[in-house]
This record gives sequence, structure tokens and C-alpha cells, in this order.
Amino acid sequence: MIENIGLTKDSGWQFGVRKTFPTNLESIWKLFFSEDGLKYWSEGVEQDFSTFKEHSHIRTKWKQVGSKESASLQIRFIPSQKCDRTTISIHVDQLKTENQREEAKKYWTKIIRNIPVLLTPKVAED
Repeated sequence: MIENIGLTKDSGWQFGVRKTFPTNLESIWKLFFSEDGLKYWSEGVEQDFSTFKEHSHIRTKWKQVGSKESASLQIRFIPSQKCDRTTISIHVDQLKTENQREEAKKYWTKIIRNIPVLLTPKVAED
């Protein structure tokens, strides 16, 4: 039997990725939802969040560039016990095809891998 990774029983395809960052929850949340942060990660994301629980998680719809169909997007922020690190968990589901899953995987993996660029303090321009 061939196993289709990411295929759910009832709601199409899904994908998830998570990474822990050496930053406290409040700082990474503030950065993530700043103007620069939103420009970085929110391409195709509906800004009218169906759930927005500060310092916890959001839920909304996400549409891949070039796609007509939206998928469900959930992003969670999970603090470490010592509150010195935060895990960001991104989950996309209700994708219609395996190809959409692969595109979502490519996009959100790149986003989460490059978050350290946002965490690096900006050098003041003269």
C-alpha cells in the first residue's frame, strides 16, 4: 500500500512545520506582526483573521500565488518553560492536491527558515 504523506481522511492535504527561536514570546510576536514582519510572511494571507489570540495563535485563510482556492492557515507561538525561546508552528490544511501541498511546504519552510533575518537588529542607515 502506498502511503500519501499529508493526505487526510476527510479534508484534503495538509502540511506543518515548526522551529524554535532564541527569542522570548512577546518579542517574536511583536516582530511577527510588525509592518516589516507582515511584509515578510503574509503574502496571500487574509488579514481578517478568524482567530487572533495575542501571544498564542492565529487562524485565517491562505491562498498560494496563482491559486484560486484558499487553504486554512494556523500559526502558533509556543514559549519555552524558561520563556527564553519560542517555537513557531505553522500548519496549513484543506489543500486540494498533493502539488498544492508541495508548494505550501516550499513556501512555509522558506519563511520559517528565514525568520532569523527578521530577528537580526537592523543597522541604522546614515
